[in-house]
Amino acid sequence: MWLHTHLIQDMLSICRETFKGSVRYAWTSVPTYPSGVIGFLLCAKEGPLVNFLTPINPIEKLEGATKAGREIRFYNSEVRSL
Repeated sequence: MWLHTHLIQDMLSICRETFKGSVRYAWTSVPTYPSGVIGFLLCAKEGPLVNFLTPINPIEKLEGATKAGREIRFYNSEVRSL
């Protein structure tokens, strides 16, 4: 995310032209990856606009996501959409 910002901007522009739907840049921490961060583009070609920040199926409501009624400690929809 902090490296190659010009490349990321170029890729975003290309994806916005190619995918007429939704385009969003996302990143995740990968400690073994150079700089510790890897980025990727989420793209939707057609259909209604996609809000990639709001999960369609929140993890808290998925059957089997929690055991014995306990909340998930380190992962939830709020963390997922950061």
